[in-house]
Amino acid sequence: MRMLKHVFITAAVAGAAFVGAGCDKAQLLAPTQSTISVTAASKLLASNGETEISAVVVEQAGTPVQNGTTVRFTTNLGRVEPVETQTRNGLAMTRFFASNSSGVARITASSGAASGGTGNTNVVEITVGAAAVNTISVRANPGSIGPTGGTVELIATVVGENGQALPGVVVTFNSDQGSLSSNTAVTGAGGEARVTLTTNQQASVTATAGTKTTTALVVGQRSGPIISISCAPTAGTGNCAAVQASASNNTATVLFTITRPTGSSTLRTATIDFGDGTSQALGNLAGGTATVTHTYAGPSGTTSVPYTATVQATDINGESQSAATTVIITPKPTITPINVTLTATPGTATAGGQRWEFTATATGGGDNGTGNATIQSYSWEFGDGSSATTSGNTTAHVYDTALTEQRRTVTVTVRTVDGRTATGRTEILVSKFP
Repeated sequence: MRMLKHVFITAAVAGAAFVGAGCDKAQLLAPTQSTISVTAASKLLASNGETEISAVVVEQAGTPVQNGTTVRFTTNLGRVEPVETQTRNGLAMTRFFASNSSGVARITASSGAASGGTGNTNVVEITVGAAAVNTISVRANPGSIGPTGGTVELIATVVGENGQALPGVVVTFNSDQGSLSSNTAVTGAGGEARVTLTTNQQASVTATAGTKTTTALVVGQRSGPIISISCAPTAGTGNCAAVQASASNNTATVLFTITRPTGSSTLRTATIDFGDGTSQALGNLAGGTATVTHTYAGPSGTTSVPYTATVQATDINGESQSAATTVIITPKPTITPINVTLTATPGTATAGGQRWEFTATATGGGDNGTGNATIQSYSWEFGDGSSATTSGNTTAHVYDTALTEQRRTVTVTVRTVDGRTATGRTEILVSKFP
């Protein structure tokens, strides 16, 4: 009896399990002639991007399908999560993940007998990564390199069909000259990819993303400042390889000519450093040439003194160039003393006085121990309180006569063109009144 009761209970439990299994709720799907329309929040995605997918399911009458209707999503690229979801007020939603892919993803929504109709509204396409590229452009900052080369930043901008900047797109750079910091770069949030180019000559650059390649960008090479300097003595001819210091003040004055030739860039400033602790601004040499005189100190001994004059030019791009020349000042010449001889010739004494004529002769004082110095003026003191200055070496003076003879000392001082002086004197006897 106990065994029969156990069999009955086991059978009852098994039957209950069978009934329970038969009562599981079947999956709810869209009825015949229902329509599914799928949309994406964004139809352009970077690699590894994601976006929301919405599916609206309506019955033939245009009313939303029953809540809980299952919609299944599939994609040929990337993935959707969740794959299945249920409607609420006719709307089912999932999310598309592009992963590390590039191409066109076709996302299809299905539910029972529903379709996308003649317009295939149950399918949405999303362009991913490089496949989304519509245009690519490239620019350089700065737009050129200096005369000796330099580094510029290359910036590629990637844009989709709707003008939207595309992040996460791999851009390949190419240059026919110089070296790139990297051949590839990935666009950031603003759709820009950046690398640097270092080159010492003009370069042609392109950038490629997906199937799009830019036209060649020429990174030009700017002309730099060109400057030259020459030197000549202000007295005489030749160059400044041996300019003799003046005998009078042991200095020498030279003339510099600074030139900005055709082909030079536009200058901002130019300055000449004379090499003796002084300098002078030259402006921007807009006229192409400037001339400057400068006086150098001569040597204190018998050894020549060299000076290096340097002109430094900076153009409007900040590029600089310099040029230099050497000025050698040789010792001042050996100078002989100046000897002055004064001669006097008397006239006849009269009641009106006695006229005397004077002649001054200056010899010596020439350079290197030879020749005569050039006299600029003669200053006369006649010994009676009178004086005169002449440019010639002769003069005359009338003395008052008296009852007795008068002795007078006459002095002449000569001055050379370089400022040296020498004196000559003589004594005369002025006759008495007859």
